[in-house]
Amino acid sequence: MFEAAKGKKLLIIGCETNITNIVNEAKKMGVYTIVVERGTDIAKLPAKAVADEAWDVDYSDMDTLEGLCREHGVDGIMSGYSEGKVLWAATLSQRMGMPFYVTPEQVEVTRNKRCFKALCEEHGVPIAKEYCANGHITDSERDAVQYPVIVKPSDYGGRIGISVCWNREELDKAIEKAESSSVSGTVVVEDYLHGTELMVIYTVVDGEISLSLINDKYLSKEGNAYACLCDVAIAPTRFYDLYMETVDGPIRKMIQSLGMTDGIATFQFIANPQKIVAFEMGLRLNGGNDWKVLDACNGINYMQMLIHHSLTGSMGGDLGKDNPLLGEYMSTYVVYAHGGEVGSFSYDGLEKCPEIIDISPYAKPGKVVVDKGTTQQRVISFKIRTATLEDMERVILHIQENVKMQNVDGENMLFARFDTKRFFA
Repeated sequence: MFEAAKGKKLLIIGCETNITNIVNEAKKMGVYTIVVERGTDIAKLPAKAVADEAWDVDYSDMDTLEGLCREHGVDGIMSGYSEGKVLWAATLSQRMGMPFYVTPEQVEVTRNKRCFKALCEEHGVPIAKEYCANGHITDSERDAVQYPVIVKPSDYGGRIGISVCWNREELDKAIEKAESSSVSGTVVVEDYLHGTELMVIYTVVDGEISLSLINDKYLSKEGNAYACLCDVAIAPTRFYDLYMETVDGPIRKMIQSLGMTDGIATFQFIANPQKIVAFEMGLRLNGGNDWKVLDACNGINYMQMLIHHSLTGSMGGDLGKDNPLLGEYMSTYVVYAHGGEVGSFSYDGLEKCPEIIDISPYAKPGKVVVDKGTTQQRVISFKIRTATLEDMERVILHIQENVKMQNVDGENMLFARFDTKRFFA
């Protein structure tokens, strides 16, 4: 299916743990992989250990990077997981005259939460009430806030700089945190909506927009500092009918308005039985690696499609197999740890569990976990495939019995176990 990419050279921007997924999928396609990021510490930049070649270069140095690409005969450029790296990949591709599934201008529109909210309003997609008009909240706007609210940087992802606030003291601290995490120093303050968080993914091929997946996300109950972390994402969603009736059409118009002809678009919503409200959009691979779910269920691997597009200008693949209802249950179960240096970490025997189709560890002894309430605190994730929710519960309970992590003092580092009864509430 992707024969045209075989033997070509792909430059991948970034070397963090998730980038190894891009490297490994590209290698399966017979692609020669080059990763780039400043630094030589393999523990912090693990993709350098698995790629065919690694460059110790600051990827924001476009002049140097362009020269190296031309010198080494690079055929295409790829990145994922963060808007910043995708923006650099899109910019370098544009300079090189190479295909990339989004333009820098499209990335900028979606990475800026204010631009995204304006786009939603233009196309009739429901959004939360906001209390900060221009990114710098005034005293009168602070006084008008009705709690709870969520505060986040206007232009950053990965759950970084985000806080849920229940009073004025928490709000003031959260605004400082979000401002320091924002590239522009601006923030969004909006109603914290009650309901189930959804992750929605569309795949776009030659202008055809296909709904690929809707996850229900169960957020952490470890405490307020971790309220934005997702413990379990499970598909198919309970809100499929409501989503199709009220949101799918406007979202498709939004994607069309951006001028996208190829690629992926991800959206995040809060859903309850009455309404579904949007709060974020991305034109990038999401950290949950949901392409693995779709590949397992429907045989559609949009990771490989994006790689193929970077090297050939064509997505390839068959959207006719897309089915967001899946026909079975698929979940991503994530285990997080509190701060400290990892002394021991084990998950013995879980690779033998037939329902577990993927295990992705993010930590090992010696790693220092920083306790900031971000996705950087995940230590391992599992992709699970079952016929029923009861089977999903059984597998997650089995995982919980077998994942163990202690700090150098022999103390447990892991968050409290996810309560599987939430599936049936």
